[in-house]
Amino acid sequence: MNQKFLFLSLIFSLFYLNIFGQDGKLNKAKESLKEEKSTTNNVKSSRSTTSSNTRLFDENTNPFVQIFGYIFAYTAYGLAFETPFERNGRMHDAEISKFPYQKASHGNFIYTDSINYNLTRFEIYNHFFIENSNLSGNDFGVEFRFLKRFSMDVNYTTFSEKINGQKDSFDMFSAMLKYYRIRTQRFDAWFGLGVRSVFNDVKKNGFLLGFGGEIFVAKPFSLTASHKWTSLNNQSVNNTKLLLKYHINNYRITSGYEFYKLGVSEINAFSLGVEASF
Repeated sequence: MNQKFLFLSLIFSLFYLNIFGQDGKLNKAKESLKEEKSTTNNVKSSRSTTSSNTRLFDENTNPFVQIFGYIFAYTAYGLAFETPFERNGRMHDAEISKFPYQKASHGNFIYTDSINYNLTRFEIYNHFFIENSNLSGNDFGVEFRFLKRFSMDVNYTTFSEKINGQKDSFDMFSAMLKYYRIRTQRFDAWFGLGVRSVFNDVKKNGFLLGFGGEIFVAKPFSLTASHKWTSLNNQSVNNTKLLLKYHINNYRITSGYEFYKLGVSEINAFSLGVEASF
């Protein structure tokens, strides 16, 4: 009897020691992002490769190569910003709507020659997300739309995790300039460039890339998707959002899925939030 009791006690002790010895996702993320990884050899090799190549637009470059180079550059510009065929289209002059679904026929952009549009628009959003009872977070931001097809999106994201009766946190700030490449009344899409900063004891900054879009299915619903990517110490700091929005005048209720990759840690969360346009 005593042997069985000692054996069970040993099993339970090992079980609890294993639980209390575990690191949380946020701590693992911070540790992985703090690790410095050498990229000196890669940088040197890329520099030597670049210096050895002939520049496309040098005077000594074959003129036929230059012609194809100009064609490629012009085509790339058209795909990224605007083709000549679009300059006479309605999307070229699409205006920023006062708020999505002000009329059932349009979302974020409106085709109009009247005064029923905005020169600029502010949007405030707050998304709460939760993976489980121990790990949750909040994403608060402001987006400023201007010049018909640009916006500046600034947001602060914070994560909170309970591990072994203690709280751990992970915080990051992002700022991105977006260009709305597609601006129709039912669908819009953007790509953007910016910077992302990770705080706490990581204290790193990285170049931020992103893209996304929103489709206005039928009033009062719309679907939005976005992805933002940063690399810190050769580790990814990504986030992906898939949200359903319910529009009430200039306010919106959102719900859906948010995915975050913070270094070696992955977070799959349910999201619920509110948004407003002014």
